[in-house]
Amino acid sequence: MTRFQKLAAATVVTTVLLVTIGVVVRATGSGMGCPDWPLCHGQVIPPLEDYKAWLEWIHRTVAAVIGFEIIGLAILAWRDYRDNRTVAWMSLVAVLLVGFQAWLGRETVMLNNSGASVTAHLASAMALLGLLVFILVRSYYPARISGRGASQRFTLLATFTAATVYALLLFGSNVTATSQWYVFPDWPLMNGSLFPPLNDADTAHVLHRWVAIVVGLIVWATALVAWRTQRDRPLLVRLAVWSAVLFTIQAVVGGLQVLTGLAEWTQTLHLALGAIIWALMVGLATVAYFDARTRTVHNPASAPGSGQGAPVDPTPGAAAGASAT
Repeated sequence: MTRFQKLAAATVVTTVLLVTIGVVVRATGSGMGCPDWPLCHGQVIPPLEDYKAWLEWIHRTVAAVIGFEIIGLAILAWRDYRDNRTVAWMSLVAVLLVGFQAWLGRETVMLNNSGASVTAHLASAMALLGLLVFILVRSYYPARISGRGASQRFTLLATFTAATVYALLLFGSNVTATSQWYVFPDWPLMNGSLFPPLNDADTAHVLHRWVAIVVGLIVWATALVAWRTQRDRPLLVRLAVWSAVLFTIQAVVGGLQVLTGLAEWTQTLHLALGAIIWALMVGLATVAYFDARTRTVHNPASAPGSGQGAPVDPTPGAAAGASAT
């Protein structure tokens, strides 16, 4: 790995950690542990006896670390990957997005952690995580890719699946940020029914469960398609299968949230798994796209005797390791 790739990977991990800490802050009711911003109770270091203030302070500190990591990433991108315009420019976009995320964090505090502001803050964090995964994956492929490559049908499926996972994350965040998270004490049924009567008090919660089932089926269908059609691209198969397995675990943890009365550990694990699944799905879609772009499709015109020469090795590793053209 290059120094840029090491920093990008570290930033992805730190971002997942930040999302996880953010859930701990919300689950423990520590979102207003520091009622002001950027200070905490008017101090740089919060009062030692106030654990809620410390949780929020740690959350802010990790966010600041990510900010410096992303600035460093942009600097390295323009030093080491200037010929890869996608990596260079997307690294600058990441700097802008982390600045926007910091502003949203401030607004969330100013709005007393309203449901809409919490969901918007998570949406921005997940967008940043997805962008960082894209940048990391893109750095492994040639700076310039010529030709159309192979079919992108699987890429379209993976991208659609990633989009549904992202939407489900935001939907779930909106439900748990409101009073609709515990309208039913049972799981997987809802008051003993799969199709309970809908009203203003429970519609969002019911829709979240139904949408989760649909998205789960889509994730598993994508894994099955990868298993059946992408055997020569083992990284794609691993990413797809791991996403499906973790989604199943994620669904069980979501049920445990209800059965345990939204215990803090279930909230934390639920969203942490969600962030990891989202990162895997973005990685899947990105790898699928660039693997297809860098693969050489056999052309009859290039067959022996045509005067065009033999086709280049079409294996996934060959293209990713090739030098820029």
